[in-house]
This record gives sequence, structure tokens and C-alpha cells, in this order.
Amino acid sequence: MDDLDKTLDIMERDKCTSLLQENAVRTKKNNIKFTKLNMKHSQEHLDAQLVSYERLVRNLIKQLLNLEKKIRLKYLIPMEEERALKLMGWWNTEVECVLEDLSKKYRDVHIQRRTVEDFDAKLIEMGSKAKNEIETQVPILKDKLTEEIGSSERFDPKELTKIYGLDESVLIDLQVIDPLQKLHESYRKLNQEGFELTIFKGLDDAIRIFIKNIKEVESIVWSGRSADKRKEFKMKAAKLNMNLKEIILNLLALTQQALLSNDRRNQDHISMMKTKLESLFQVDSEYDEIICRIKPFFEIV
Repeated sequence: MDDLDKTLDIMERDKCTSLLQENAVRTKKNNIKFTKLNMKHSQEHLDAQLVSYERLVRNLIKQLLNLEKKIRLKYLIPMEEERALKLMGWWNTEVECVLEDLSKKYRDVHIQRRTVEDFDAKLIEMGSKAKNEIETQVPILKDKLTEEIGSSERFDPKELTKIYGLDESVLIDLQVIDPLQKLHESYRKLNQEGFELTIFKGLDDAIRIFIKNIKEVESIVWSGRSADKRKEFKMKAAKLNMNLKEIILNLLALTQQALLSNDRRNQDHISMMKTKLESLFQVDSEYDEIICRIKPFFEIV
């Protein structure tokens, strides 16, 4: 739990930085535009900058909520009350910093234009609206996560590591946690429609055999061979890992086609994916064993 919270903290700080940079670009473009029109610090210019900051605040709340939800659903880890309180405090502080920046840059201009009362009122309104949104939506997200994770039939990453014998860090690097979770969801749905579980076991067996071959190649990299040979096997291992990702994505696409009724399936697409998978599964050994495991599913699709 602590590790995930720390990871989310880093990701959310990066997201805040990205949104702040986007706002800086927008406001700079507005400055250039209105300066060229000889309208610097005109009401139109000030309104455009205010709109940009309003957009920043909206996106800040929306994207941080989405990020928290997406990652927690991927790892099937709910949000604790302590985390919810921490997020509400931190996000409110982020909004306050944004509004302080807006005030620092444009309040003096509004004083000169004698529109400072309207400007201050707008800042108070933006802050109040954002605070209400944060303190409403974070508890709602917390409850939704508890409900969705509690009823989820998704495999969490730890289960996936047990099934395929890959470290969680590798699953993360290859960005295959979500596709594998969806693949197993498709297995469950297809089983409910009458597909035999042994068919999906064959697909998982094929993936495991392929992974075993990757590990064999990786073990050779540091086996005392020459530098050129080590480089050759490192490149080969990297290629096999990329092929593994493609295998998972293509199997997912194929199972999703299988979930469609016969008249809605794209047979050309299915044929192309089957050919692609046969090519991707190419390994130095056990290729025939892999093909043997996946063909029953190919024949049914």
C-alpha cells in the first residue's frame, strides 16, 4: 500500500508539473497575441488569462482523480481514509498555489484598471468551487473504488506474476498488466459462453513456454561469453520481450473477436492476427509445442 501511494505521489506531482507547463504555454501565447494587437492588459487579454487558469484548475482536479482511480483499479488496491484526507489537503494546496500565481501576475493590473473587486471575487469563487469539488469528489472516488475493487474479478499483478513467472517490475516495464487483466476477463466471459477452460490454459501455457525461452536467452547474456556475443544475446532478449508484449496484445484482440457473434467477427482481421501470433511465437526451441497449445483456440475462432 505504502509503495503504491508513493508511486502515485510521484505520478501526480509529474501530472501537476505537466499541467502547469501547459498553462504557462497558453498564457505566453496570449501575451504574444494581445501584445501584437496592441491590447496588452486589455480586458480581453485579462479575460483570456483568467480562462486559462480556470482550465488549469479544472484539469488539475479531473486528471488527478482519474490517475488515482486508474492506478488503483489496475492494482486492485482501494483508497484508505488517511489517503483521502491527504489528497484533499494536497490538492487544495495545489489550487491555492495556482490562484496565488494568478493574483501575483495580474492583481496589480486590475488595481490600475479599477476592476480589482471583480477580480478578487472571481478568485474567491474559483477557490471555493475547486475546494467543494475536491472535497466532494475524493470521498465519492474512495467509495467507488471500494465497491468496484470488492466486486472485481480481475487478477491483481501479484496473481499475474504467479501465473506467468514474471516479476511485477517486468509486467510494469512491458505495460502488460492491464492487457493481461483484460485477457483473463475475456477468458471468463468466453467460458460462460461455453468455451472449455482447457483452451485458455493452452494459451497461458504457450505464453509460459515463450517466457521460459526468454529467460534462457537472458541467462546466456552473463555467462562469460565475448562482448559481441553478450550484445547479440541482449538484443535477442530485448526483441523477445517486445514480442511477448505483442503476443499478449494480439491474444487479447483475438479473444475479444471471439466474444462477438459469428456474423460480427472480422475474419480478415482474425486471420491476420493468427498469422502474426504464429510468427511472434517463434523461438529456438519448443515452437511446435507452443503451436500445439494455441491451435485449439485458433480453430474455434
